[in-house]
Amino acid sequence: LTGTKLGCGEGGCGACTVTIAHWDREQQAVVYRAVNACLAPVCSVDGCAVTTVEGIGTSQEPHEVQKRIAECHGSQCGFCTPGIVMSLYSALRRNPEPTLKDIEATFDGNL
Repeated sequence: LTGTKLGCGEGGCGACTVTIAHWDREQQAVVYRAVNACLAPVCSVDGCAVTTVEGIGTSQEPHEVQKRIAECHGSQCGFCTPGIVMSLYSALRRNPEPTLKDIEATFDGNL
């Protein structure tokens, strides 16, 4: 797996963003959240599903988020793009119909 990058190592750039899914007993549902992998000890994801950018699509069959970012030229050098993809993917798993403000807030932790 090479998509998730270690950028700053301090949680500031978002290049290492992955999606964590876990069962929430109160909500009786799976909850998705974007996590900076550089800050998450392995023990903190015990019992969770961890999805990296490789887990949502391929170059031949990209996920819709990957496809849209590519079509709209939403990448600069590409180093941080997997983190941006995973932040948006996580947000859409939580709320499939976000507002523009929701989307802007989603990218707050990405370069």
